[in-house]
Formats: sequence, structure tokens, C-alpha cells
Amino acid sequence: MGYRLENREIELSGLRKLNFVPSTKAGDVYRYKNVALRVFRDGEMPIEEETAKYFTGITTKRILLPKKLLFYNNAFHGYTMKLVSQKGAGKRITTTPKWDLIDNVEVLEEDTETLSQKHILLNGITPGYTLFNGELYIVNPAAHSIFEGGDTRQLNDLNQYQLHLLMTELIASDLRKSGVSQTEIQYMKKLMSAKDPEQYCSDYLREIMAGQNNVRELVKKIS
Repeated sequence: MGYRLENREIELSGLRKLNFVPSTKAGDVYRYKNVALRVFRDGEMPIEEETAKYFTGITTKRILLPKKLLFYNNAFHGYTMKLVSQKGAGKRITTTPKWDLIDNVEVLEEDTETLSQKHILLNGITPGYTLFNGELYIVNPAAHSIFEGGDTRQLNDLNQYQLHLLMTELIASDLRKSGVSQTEIQYMKKLMSAKDPEQYCSDYLREIMAGQNNVRELVKKIS
């Protein structure tokens, strides 16, 4: 008995812990070969086995989902995810060239559409559960849930709104780290909140950043 990944026995001793991904309320994360392995702590069950298993059958690019399930003595105890490179993890969203930022958001919007079609409600997508290395990832799937029934179009509207709120908070957080004044940050948050409910975040960013090279330039303009 011991740890096994699906049907294969594995040894966890000596694995290097990854510190750049969130671990609070979602276990500890290690590098195992070419994947990230999230191992639940004793007494912790941040996601149900049935839900995690459902997620393994869905393909996304930047919203990371479980790929294989980890068991300990036949009890569900974690899962693997795509291993995201730490190289470039110090990059700033607000100085990222406009079209690169918009491209990132569009990829997340496509993933969100995919998940909405699979009846998945995005929960817990906060700045602390993202990684930006030039590419933007949402790295903690533990809070996502299966939304039984309902209109997938309405679910997508809700999930896209959640994504837009995430982008607003990521931009505000990055501006704060850059020493931008609270007044300017509030200007930017107010501008982001003015988006039409039916408009995608990427389209709105394309609209408000017309003539600007990045978010920092936009903030200087509107303040």
C-alpha cells in the first residue's frame, strides 16, 4: 500500500516542493517528473473525487484542471496538473504590451467557454490563485464545481463576469505593487466596472486601450 497515481505506484520522498503556486486549503504542490503534483494534507479534502475525475476529461489551455488522480491506501489524496514554468514569473501585467495582454485574456475566455459548456462553475478565481509568466494561468481548480442543470449560456455569462472581476483585481494589485496612487487605482477599477455586461473582457480592454501600449499608459491617461 502507499501512494499511487491512477494504477501506478509512486514514491513521494525527495520530491521538490513548488512554492510559486498556492497551497493554502489545497494541499502541498510538488514537481513530479514533468507535472505538478498536488498532495492533500491529512484530513483535508478540498475537492471531491468524483468532481476531480470529471475534470480530468476536459481539455483547457490556461485554466488548469486535474489530469490524473493520486491515491493513498486507496483513498483519494490529490491530483496532477500541468507544470507551469517559473521562468518569467516576475513579469508585470500592467506593463505587458497591450496585444499580449489581450491575447492572454482571450485564451482564458476560450477556456471559460469550454468549462461553461461542461457545466462547470468557476469559483475561487482570485489573484492569489493565478500565475503570470508572460502567459496567465489560473492554477487552483479545487474550488470549481459542477453546476447541475441550468442554461449553459447563462453559466458562461456568470463565468465570464468572474473572469472580468479577476482581471480587474489583477490589474489593481499590479498597479499597487508598482507604487501607483490609490486614486489612480480607483480610477482604473471604476473604468473596468463600466464594461457592458454582455461584452467580453478582451473586447473591452481592446476598446479602452486604443492608442495606449499597456495598462500603465492607460492609467496615466485617465488620471
